[in-house]
Amino acid sequence: MKISSIVPHVLVAIMAATFGFLLSEKGVIKMSDKKAFRLEEPLLIEGEKQNNYSLLPTGTVLYYDKSWAEGHSTYHVYFHFKGDFKSVPVDGNGIDPIWLRTIDSAELSKLMTEYPVSREELTNILKAKRATKQDLVQILRDWID
Repeated sequence: MKISSIVPHVLVAIMAATFGFLLSEKGVIKMSDKKAFRLEEPLLIEGEKQNNYSLLPTGTVLYYDKSWAEGHSTYHVYFHFKGDFKSVPVDGNGIDPIWLRTIDSAELSKLMTEYPVSREELTNILKAKRATKQDLVQILRDWID
């Protein structure tokens, strides 16, 4: 077989592979079997410190990563974000997970009094936004019991 007859076949194969890749990147052809789940209830997010909780809202999509022999699984959540936030750099090669779980009925009343923002979270938000005492007074005036 001559090289001149192989070249067109190789070019067609390269073009087909490129076209398939582009279609998969645009979501036209599904190339992965990634499992995703939309929450039907809020889940409790446990922060680094004890009794530091937040809620992951109903409707959030969790993307399954893997299950561990210890009995838990890892999921990813993607967020769109605009603006700036206060942070410090960390090593991006490591993993520093937080715990996510369903809400225990025994802790529901405690959570209801602290949700959606704990005192510490509110303090951190106000500090990050550099709120003045006048801002806080206005917030309290606008507060509806």
